[in-house]
This record gives sequence, C-alpha cells and structure tokens, in this order.
Amino acid sequence: MELTTKGRYAVMALADLASHTGDTAVPLSVVAERQHLPLAYLEQIFVPLRRLGLVESARGRAGGYRLARPASEISIKAVMAAVEEVTKFTRCSEDDPRCSVATPCVTHKLWSALGDSMSKFLSSVTLADLVGDGRYSLHSRSAPVVADVRARTYLDWNATAPLRPQAKAAMIEALDTVGNPSSVHAEGRRARGVVEAAREQVAALVGAKPSEVVFTSGASEANSWILSQPWSTILTSGIEHDSVLAPAKASSANVIMLDVGRDGLVFVDEIANHVLKRGIASPALIALQMANNETGVIQPVADVAQFARAHGVAMHCDAVQAAGRMPINFADLGLDTLAISAHKFGGPKGIGALIIRDHVDLVPLLRGGGQERRRRAGTENVAAIAGFGAAAELARREAADNAKIAALRDRLESGIGEITPSAVVIGKDAPRLSNTTAVALPGKLAETLVIRLDLAGVAVSAGSACSSGKVGSSHVLEAMGWGADVAGSTIRISLGPTTKETDIAVFLAAWRSIAGASALAA
Repeated sequence: MELTTKGRYAVMALADLASHTGDTAVPLSVVAERQHLPLAYLEQIFVPLRRLGLVESARGRAGGYRLARPASEISIKAVMAAVEEVTKFTRCSEDDPRCSVATPCVTHKLWSALGDSMSKFLSSVTLADLVGDGRYSLHSRSAPVVADVRARTYLDWNATAPLRPQAKAAMIEALDTVGNPSSVHAEGRRARGVVEAAREQVAALVGAKPSEVVFTSGASEANSWILSQPWSTILTSGIEHDSVLAPAKASSANVIMLDVGRDGLVFVDEIANHVLKRGIASPALIALQMANNETGVIQPVADVAQFARAHGVAMHCDAVQAAGRMPINFADLGLDTLAISAHKFGGPKGIGALIIRDHVDLVPLLRGGGQERRRRAGTENVAAIAGFGAAAELARREAADNAKIAALRDRLESGIGEITPSAVVIGKDAPRLSNTTAVALPGKLAETLVIRLDLAGVAVSAGSACSSGKVGSSHVLEAMGWGADVAGSTIRISLGPTTKETDIAVFLAAWRSIAGASALAA
C-alpha cells in the first residue's frame, strides 16, 4: 500500500499545527513553508478537514487554522478518513470477479487481516504521538535520531535575525496585492491598507503614533537622513554605528565627539558641560544610540533626551539593536527622531523606519513624490513593509522572552570564563542587552576565532556586520579605551528568540577546542 498525496499532506499539515499549539491561528502559507508543501493543494485538503471538525479557522490579518480538538484526541485514521484516503490492503468488492466477499481469492484473508491491523494501528496513533516527545516524533527519546551533520549554530542575531515565517507569509500575501498604495481605486486602497496596518504595528513596537512612522530602506538611510539636516553642531560619540559617524563627519556642522568610559557609557555631565559652559551653535543635534551593536551596552538615552529638550537641542537615537530586545516608548523618552531596522528582529532586509515626532520638520532626503506624507518620495515597498509589520507585532508580543535569553547569555559567559579565565567580557558591569556578549581573548586574533568557529559550525562575528569586510580593530572598543590587544581579539556573540541551551553547549564545546588551555598549548 502506498499513501496518496492527499493523505500524506493532510497528516503532515495537522502534525505541524499540533506542534505549534496555542490560541494563535497559523496561516496555511506558514504551514506550507515549514513542511515544503504546495499551498494551493493544502487549501483544498483543509476544506474537508474543517467540514469534519478536525480544524477550525480564524479570519482577519492574523487568520489561519488551529486544531479544533486537542492533538491527543485526533487519530491518524480520522485524518485519513476526512480526506478519503484508502488504507486497505485488499480491493475485494461485491462486483469484482477476481475477488469478492462471495468468492474470495486465495490471499483474501491475509490482506484483510493486514488491513484490519493497519486500521487498528492508525486508530491508536494520534497527532500528539507525532510531535514533542511523542512515540513517533523525530525528537522522541524512545528512538535514536541521526544527527544532521550539516546543522549549524547561528549566534549572530545582531548582524541579522532569521526571517520569521509569519513575516515571510505576510510578504508573500502582499506580493499578490496588485494596486499602488497611492492609487484611489479598490486595488490601490487594498495596498494602502497593507501599508497602514504595518505602520500601526511598527508604531506599537516603539510606543509611537502611526503618523510618526516614516518607512525607509533601512536604518542607514534613516540615520543619514537626520544627520544630513542643516545642523550647526552635532554631538555624538565614537561608539556610534558608521551610518551615524560617516554622515556626521561629511556634514558642514561642528562635530563634537563625546567621550565614553571603559564600560561603554557616555558621560551625561560632559554633554551638559558642552551645552551650558562651553556653548554650542544652534541648531544643534545630539545623536546617541540606544544600545551598542558590538557590546550591547545600553546608553542613558532618557536622561540625555530630557536635558536636550530642556535646552533646545534636538535628539536623535539609533535604536536598531534595541528594538524588539528592550522596551521602547518613543513618546515617554522625549526624542525627536529614532531609527529602527526590520531585519534585526526577524523582518526582511532593506526596510526600516525613521520615527519623527509630530511637528518636527525635516528636509526630505528623497524628492519626487508625495509618499509618506511628502517626507520620503518613492513608491512604497508593500511586501517588505508587510513583513516589517508582522515581525514588529511578534517582537512586541515576545518581550517577556528577553529574561530567558538573558539566562542563556549568562550561561554562555559563565562557560567562557571557566574555559578561558583570561577572557574579558566587554561592558560586563554596564546595563546591556539581554542577548549580546562581546568577549576578548588577548593574544588571539578575532578574525581567526571567527573563522575557526565557522568551520566548527558556529556563526559569530568580529564586530558590526556592516564593517565585517574590513581588517583592523573595532572603532567602538578603541573609543572605549581598550588597547589593541583587546580590541583586536574581540568577537561578538548574539542570541535570539530561538536560541536554545543546546546552541550554548555547541558554542562552548567549539570554544574549548579552539581557545581552551589544551588548544592554546598546542
């Protein structure tokens, strides 16, 4: 007996739903992506599954399917019967001259008994047996699982987060939206609806009004936009991302570089000293990141913003690494502008936003159209914006997971310390993102460590991904006052929502073989 496509696909799809239990419905496009099944065929299969009460559907943007009953109450036989899958081993029938109930063939009883056994077996197996630690799960402890030698451990989430399936599904759906968001007909209004729904989701992530969200091609564009305004004075620090430092240095403004301590924190008193005692030319801007991309150190943005507003200085914050990893409330912070990027928390690459406080006027960086309330010309990238919104919504809901990620980071740092006591965790005593570890191993080149970890199947980086092609010490660590021995030997390890204990164990095993006492002695 060989199952037909509909039987196999039905069981695979419902097992997928069973493995993602909860109140949230799962779009069929996500199931199709995870199980590598054709979406159009799944849509047909789910009609009888829903009609017979095995699944239930939810409508709306967050629509999809969920199991109608607990997985332990849905047998494989019920799934097969719902899609009319034949599970018998004999084709005996009333009108078959070769073998019928009246004149059975010589092997009739054999195949009938086998068919009955198959029926009983399929009745005894439920969807719960296929997932988790179920009897027939790939991860069941009752049967050995062959390790995938190609599996890799991804610990470079600060460079980019893997695209979330929900974001991908939203993008695929948006690609079928025909209209231009600026058109007034039904197709255009439909596309506009996708853009505005995503705008609301992004605004909710950072505590802003939807009207304050302006979509850009990414945070580099957003940072360049605000830094290219006609400022007379720009105050920033040496630990900022290159997308802040480069346009600041290219501007005609007087650029004041703020000092940072060895812990990576700026001195609020120094900012006050420049503004109040030394005096600065207006209009002036303070550009300060919320959290550093290499060390994870969190800056006192709220304190600086409060001072800036009290003294008529504009305040911009690069929150690329912070968004989705720590609470952000744009309104409460009192910022004028804030930059974020979708791909850092599971959205697509090439889409970001500049959050602009109401009544703050900026000279457009791009001209030519009336998009984004005449602030940023160019037809909106509807699919990327849809993925951005979906990822932002999920990141906002998963805020509580940061405590779990922090525990994994602490376990990682503890293990590194045990294996290599000489290792230095940068910014360890400062407020840091829960997912980021910058660790130096004096005497070892960072590039060498990254390459050897990569060969061991572990992905980390030696600094900002935007500068990873350059050879040399990190400008961030140099600005913090670390010498070349530390700055040139620091790697960044960054975790994410799907990082597990096993990932930490894999890294530590690789670290021991690469940087442990025996490895160094060799």
